[in-house]
Amino acid sequence: MNQSLNKTIHNPLILKKEEFINKKLLNKPIIFVGMMGSGKTAIGHIIAKKLNRIFYDIDNIIEKNRGYSINEIFENAGEERFREIEYEELIKIKKGNSVIATGGGAYINDKSHRLINKMGFTVWIKADSSIIIKRTKNNKNRPLLQGEDINNTIKSLLKERNPIYKKAQLSVNTTSENKNIMCKNVINSIEQHLIDNSNG
Repeated sequence: MNQSLNKTIHNPLILKKEEFINKKLLNKPIIFVGMMGSGKTAIGHIIAKKLNRIFYDIDNIIEKNRGYSINEIFENAGEERFREIEYEELIKIKKGNSVIATGGGAYINDKSHRLINKMGFTVWIKADSSIIIKRTKNNKNRPLLQGEDINNTIKSLLKERNPIYKKAQLSVNTTSENKNIMCKNVINSIEQHLIDNSNG
């Protein structure tokens, strides 16, 4: 029996996709990385419900625990301090059955990058510049997008960050505006990746 056929049979048809994923990633967080506006939080929240996992949004956790908005931290303490806070909050999350949506710059920071890779299964939620621009152009809560030329800022950030995001274990394109379709694509992609990389 060839290896690829064996792997296909290994995926137990009696299990739902969600059960199969949870079995393979038992006590291992699914961690979404990628640009702001790519849909990490929206997708992560829905997928956590589907997989019956705890959902963590790092930006929300920072604001709740620190008592300041992301913008206020950037303005008062600077981006470097924000990245330290981001790391401090990430390290508090214990391994387990969870879904984590990280901030756009978390995977770019060296310390957080290493921590995220060590913590769980990383998924790059990938979106092109036109989608990100559409989703973020009127959002005043993105400290790196407060200049006049948002289009070029986003394109520049993508050029800088995409080679690092690419290091995630899996990348999934989010071209649809329909959240349920995006979530279905992500779950299917995770399942297929786990089948393809199964040991038996």
